[in-house]
Amino acid sequence: MMRKYFLPVLVMAITTQAQTSVLFIGNSYVYSNDLPNTLRLLALSLGDTITVTSSTPGGATFQSHAVNATTINAINAGAWDFVVLQEQSQLGALPFEITSTEASADQLVELIRSNDPCSMPVFYMTWGRRDGDDLNCASFPFMCTYAGMQQALTANYGALAEEYDAFTAPVGEAWRMVRETHPEIELYVSDGSHPSPAGTYLAACVFYCTLFQESCVPSTYSAGLDPNIAELLRGIAGEVVLDDPMAWNLDVLPPTDASITGSSSEAWNVVTFHHGGPGEHAWSSSNGQEFTSPDATFTFPTSGSWTVTHAYTDPCGGTDSVTWTVEVYDVGLVTTDGRPHPQVLASDHGIEVRNIPSGAQLTGFDTQGRLLIDHLAVVPGKVIACPPGILFWLIRTGEGDRFHGRVFVR
Repeated sequence: MMRKYFLPVLVMAITTQAQTSVLFIGNSYVYSNDLPNTLRLLALSLGDTITVTSSTPGGATFQSHAVNATTINAINAGAWDFVVLQEQSQLGALPFEITSTEASADQLVELIRSNDPCSMPVFYMTWGRRDGDDLNCASFPFMCTYAGMQQALTANYGALAEEYDAFTAPVGEAWRMVRETHPEIELYVSDGSHPSPAGTYLAACVFYCTLFQESCVPSTYSAGLDPNIAELLRGIAGEVVLDDPMAWNLDVLPPTDASITGSSSEAWNVVTFHHGGPGEHAWSSSNGQEFTSPDATFTFPTSGSWTVTHAYTDPCGGTDSVTWTVEVYDVGLVTTDGRPHPQVLASDHGIEVRNIPSGAQLTGFDTQGRLLIDHLAVVPGKVIACPPGILFWLIRTGEGDRFHGRVFVR
């Protein structure tokens, strides 16, 4: 008696969908030199078209934005891909215990995600003042120097991003690297606080690398700066953001993934592939079967090679497509000489073999063809550990007989 089984082999990878709309919520650190438009033009030079909108009253804080009608209306005006949140420059560095920063950030994130759960908040890490903050120096000595203030800003914005499953745009850390490696580049205007055109360009580069998670080095847009300086700033932005994206919480959401989460078989030529995602599904096979359900059951009429494709669009619009090959083929002739055939039965967390001849070899594979079991001289009645799922087993005896089948291990 000839029997057959399938072996799916994944052969394709992920594609992604660019994100395009950005709302900036902040103050003069955003509108100085028009950071949103600088980012827009930088992105355009790299082939990415984005839309930018902002709510940036001078001196605004998270607390004032959380009750500002213009800001709230801007949040509710569209399904934003990203909403940038910038705290007032001094408050962002002070301990949360004495400010409204954390509580107001909570309000803003709630407004953003109530409007669209797919919007990603991005905390705009600003920079320390050139010579520290005289106003808060006496009460908080770390604010007396640029280095101490920057360290506090980095810690606070990182903590907010971690708490709210958001991104950090590490402009302040890129600022630090420029100050340390190229002090001749002036990032501040005369007040030692607000950004110069070079500072704004650096911020735009950091935002591009953060939002798109791609380098901006190939851009030729320099925003009126010396092209060599602009190129240097693009390189520093990419290095800070992309050398360690996990430091800025850029891995907070997994990529859209159409890969199957499992499979089950009802017959030698029937297999159900499982995904279960809440988005939109499009399954198809090379013999013309199509499904739009979260899981799909395919029937393959004959032995041979068949392809299956699963295209998935998640609820936030991310897309992915995976194609794999299903091989249905013969595994050998089962002897029929009257002896009791071996039995392979599912047990708790494994399998139990009965009626197996002395000295027989047992091998087992999962639905992706991976070897799970390879035992010589199997002891009848002994439970052999095996992960849950479908197991294809093959028993070879010392006389050259072969027995095979499948079992579902729970």
